[in-house]
Amino acid sequence: MSGDTARTDEELLARYVDASLPRGPREDAFTALVDRFQRRVFAVCLRTLNGDVADAEDATQEVFVRLARSAATFRGDAKLSTWLYAVARNVATDRVRHEARRPATPVADVADVAGFDAATEDHHAAAETAGDVATALAQLDDTSRTLLLLVAVEGLSYAEAAAASDLAVGTVKSRVSRARVRLGELLADVDADGPRPSGPTADTDHGGLDAGRGPSPRGPPLAGT
Repeated sequence: MSGDTARTDEELLARYVDASLPRGPREDAFTALVDRFQRRVFAVCLRTLNGDVADAEDATQEVFVRLARSAATFRGDAKLSTWLYAVARNVATDRVRHEARRPATPVADVADVAGFDAATEDHHAAAETAGDVATALAQLDDTSRTLLLLVAVEGLSYAEAAAASDLAVGTVKSRVSRARVRLGELLADVDADGPRPSGPTADTDHGGLDAGRGPSPRGPPLAGT
């Protein structure tokens, strides 16, 4: 599979649909495409879905399923990356329309945004901190919240977040910087209120997505099988 990393996107797609090749090399070609694009496709979905990680993960899976189904008919009128990002926006937009609701702000791994070290705190404190950060994140505007999650939680570089968001790199840097400052101010206000009574804690399920990683789509069946 090492040779696939040097191939262009279109060359990888051509290998995937080449029925004369054995199954292994074809699957390797598709896996290389997934590895190359999944973080950016996820970022596009996340932005369109206003930061809902679970929905963005599902949308990302669907994008690559559509790629597998459409690979044989891809005409190359546009770059494969352009096609993928357009499909990602369409898939995510369809999910918003069908659900007819505002996606909830994800709370898992949000402690990372605030620099929280779970290893030094007990489980109850960790849950409280995640809940506080989630509440603070919800007070940010949609763009700033999503950019902050992309960079601080999902591990995208400023350039990757900019490409996925159709924004300039400088704009992303300034928005993330201001979001961090505002988040810190909101959390400082929570700390100033003093300890809270014990009670149910926030749900911190992240849908199986680890910080610094995008979703991990499973390779769909080979085209034509």
